[in-house]
Amino acid sequence: MKCAFAIGLGALVAATNLAAAPHPTAQVLEVMRESGCRLETSDAEGAFASRGLTPEDVSAVINKWAEQGLAGLNGSVFEIAPAICGVHGLAVEDSEGRADALLEFVRLNGCRMGEEEADIKLRPAGFSKAETPILIDHLIAEGRARQEDPYIIVIGDAC
Repeated sequence: MKCAFAIGLGALVAATNLAAAPHPTAQVLEVMRESGCRLETSDAEGAFASRGLTPEDVSAVINKWAEQGLAGLNGSVFEIAPAICGVHGLAVEDSEGRADALLEFVRLNGCRMGEEEADIKLRPAGFSKAETPILIDHLIAEGRARQEDPYIIVIGDAC
């Protein structure tokens, strides 16, 4: 009886740990964002292995992104597009680059975004709550976006 209980408890702990483990896509994205969305291929294996990712996991994620035009090699550097990178790797003073990244990020996420969705998705992408309205105003002033209730940003023809 004690043996069955111990086995059952061990299986429960293993299942809980497995369920709590982030999806490989989230882990690859986190590694890339921490690297400024650019990673030397010579550093890639160590960076991904440190998260417990297998080469197969990483390849599956990267290939999917590459098929969507969201990732690729630039010489010996693996890069991901602003649409999934967000503003990681962009200087705070690069307002034009950050506005472009916001536009691409919103495009990838359905071409419109409400305030609640923005709070959930934009913060992990590196957009601060304070800068987001400024970037949106910039995009609106350039005619690249507009606001429509209940959305804080809508991209029209660009989608």
